[in-house]
Amino acid sequence: MSEDDASRSEVFGPIDAGALREIRDLFTTAEPLVERAALDDSLNPQTLSVGFSDGIGDASTARFDVRWSLTGYYAFHYSDDLGRNFRFDHHPKPDAPSRHFHSPPDAPSRPVEPSCIAVGELPLVTRAVLQRWRDAYDRGALDRLNEAVDPP
Repeated sequence: MSEDDASRSEVFGPIDAGALREIRDLFTTAEPLVERAALDDSLNPQTLSVGFSDGIGDASTARFDVRWSLTGYYAFHYSDDLGRNFRFDHHPKPDAPSRHFHSPPDAPSRPVEPSCIAVGELPLVTRAVLQRWRDAYDRGALDRLNEAVDPP
């Protein structure tokens, strides 16, 4: 296990492989622009990568890298071919709310803001992230990603 993997494990706890598979299924059934969804390791997955055939605005491709732990912590990290990033996270972070948002274009580690996603159940969180992505995709802009109130 690399030092980066060890620090992720300390914050998140063990990854929930079943949750990653459920998230994969939700992405592939709910979003028609998903062209692939794969676990990094079929026996001991740590990350789900979901590739889209289009991105927000001028981006031509995009992906989410998703982690979900047995403790219910998560990270949904968006990146695209223009080098833009954002993240919806839920995990302990000193001096930050446990549910927080890392804003585009580079999803800085600091500062973060409280996440608009207040729900904690896996299907609701996944649908909320997809809803925020779809809203940004339809508008063609990365602003207002974190402006919804309790997205469905």
